[in-house]
Amino acid sequence: MHTYDLLKMKQLHNIMISALMILTVNGALVAGPVSELKSDETLVFFTTSAWFNADAAQWHVPIHGWVYEPEDSLHRKEVVSKTFATAFDLETDSMTQKNFDQRVNLLLADNERNKTIVIRFANRTYALPKSSANGHFSKTLLVDDSIFKQHNIKQQLNFQAVLKPSDTRQFMGQVNLISGSGVSIISDIDDTIKISAVTDRKQLMNQTFYQEFKAVNGMAATYQKWLQNDGALHFVSSSPWQLYPVLKAFIQEAGFPAADFHLKSFRFKDSSFLNLFAQGTTTKPPQIQRIIRRYPNRSFILVGDSGEHDPEVYTQIQQQFPQQIKQILIRNVTAESLSDVRFQNLMQRTGSEIWQLFQEVDEIKPLPQHLLGIDVL
Repeated sequence: MHTYDLLKMKQLHNIMISALMILTVNGALVAGPVSELKSDETLVFFTTSAWFNADAAQWHVPIHGWVYEPEDSLHRKEVVSKTFATAFDLETDSMTQKNFDQRVNLLLADNERNKTIVIRFANRTYALPKSSANGHFSKTLLVDDSIFKQHNIKQQLNFQAVLKPSDTRQFMGQVNLISGSGVSIISDIDDTIKISAVTDRKQLMNQTFYQEFKAVNGMAATYQKWLQNDGALHFVSSSPWQLYPVLKAFIQEAGFPAADFHLKSFRFKDSSFLNLFAQGTTTKPPQIQRIIRRYPNRSFILVGDSGEHDPEVYTQIQQQFPQQIKQILIRNVTAESLSDVRFQNLMQRTGSEIWQLFQEVDEIKPLPQHLLGIDVL
């Protein structure tokens, strides 16, 4: 056989292997494409929530993830460390070095663009759009309800990335399946459920990069109580997406209900660590609006804090969706009162009956039982 023919056969063989690669996913043989993921690259799937289209009997299933190469640059971390030392007089010690390294490394990670990720669930494979410059990729899949019923998928959809047979790693993701009716909480994170000291820039950086995350006492149990009857939880925060792995671990360990996340896009190349947390007036309204529009028959409780702009943002949202926003609860970290001009002006626009201002969880007045799905005799 001529050399030319051998080359053609080899090329054909490689094409067939690429197109029909056989791999194992959860013990089942599957033919099809695999994710473009190198051994030195990693993958994070952000938890999302699906919504149901009753007319089409379909679930809208959003998949959102991040491809990056982990960074552990001593030089770049040293630059960040010196910046914090100069600007805030903050330095690591034996108790905080691990937290600093982990969290700064996430923000310094090299984002990987043009990566196609393939996922699998319910014996079906889906190729997602290529990752963008920030390493993120997203797509909302339309999945027939009959498929979920066939595979007994009810409250949560679990999926995983399809990798090359030689790659033994597992990258898993979750999508919460939220019914059309019920009560939902849209919650801030910093100073609402996690002690962050947002109004003090030094302490904010200290709590974000150095200290162990600390939950606001009683908030996890309160959310569990409010959401025990077909409830849903959405975290909308100005924290950057890069901190998602550590934020999710903290929220799970603190005992909060299953939740999706809506965070802020941040690229170290485009900004600086000193401008890490953008104002909520810019980032939060469109995220909250999208959530509410996806669930037009659900009731919403908005929970935030007084440290920055949550009261103003929530007032804007309540005026847009007055039938759905049932309560606005604000954790008081600025020693204000509902009788102050700030809150009086806001309540004139929404009515005062939906507002609560609290410092400790035990100050929260009981919410209406019918709102929480509790039968009233």
